[in-house]
Amino acid sequence: MILESLQSANSTILDSVQATSNKQAAKAFKDQVIALSQCTSQLEQLLNLIKAMQEKKISSKVFTVEIKDSLQDAVDTCGQKTNDHTLDVSAVTALKNAIELCRKNVDITWKEAANDLSNGVENSLASLKGLLQNKQEAEGLLEALQKAKVSIPGSSKAIDTFLEHVKRGKGLIDGLHLDEEAEKFIVKVRTQQATVADLSPHIMDWLKENHLTGQIKVRF
Repeated sequence: MILESLQSANSTILDSVQATSNKQAAKAFKDQVIALSQCTSQLEQLLNLIKAMQEKKISSKVFTVEIKDSLQDAVDTCGQKTNDHTLDVSAVTALKNAIELCRKNVDITWKEAANDLSNGVENSLASLKGLLQNKQEAEGLLEALQKAKVSIPGSSKAIDTFLEHVKRGKGLIDGLHLDEEAEKFIVKVRTQQATVADLSPHIMDWLKENHLTGQIKVRF
């Protein structure tokens, strides 16, 4: 509904400017029409991002009823005032404020959801990257995931890239075929508590399978 209202408001902008082009009060009206045009472009981009977050199951909380109603009211008011040539600063400012409220909510929701999706992968990559065949790739994924969470993505494609990085990170970790015994062994090695007794047949097989016999050292 909001997108439809935006499209309707945008369709009247050029007509409205043309209709007032020869009037003394046209300048003030044109200024607000230009500001409205910028607002609607920003809002359309934001709404498309929200739609993408919902479709990709990033979060269902990104668009509250309160925010939706606030945006709808502001868009409807601007559309009506544009149509009857009474668009003023207060109407455009109300839309700007509604957009900013929505943007802040998207920002908070994205950061929370992105953390939930990637923290486990990031922690695993950070602690196990030394054991991976491609340490450089692991470090690159870590950097990309951390950077992606700083602010809301600029497009649906950016969300796809983030999800692909999470998937790739999981793939690298899964490639180690870690089980409970191997995980305990890694912790002991990292804390320098591993002994010869920890080198069970299963652990030796795991080390050989992952080509780690020459990388992990048990200190005495």
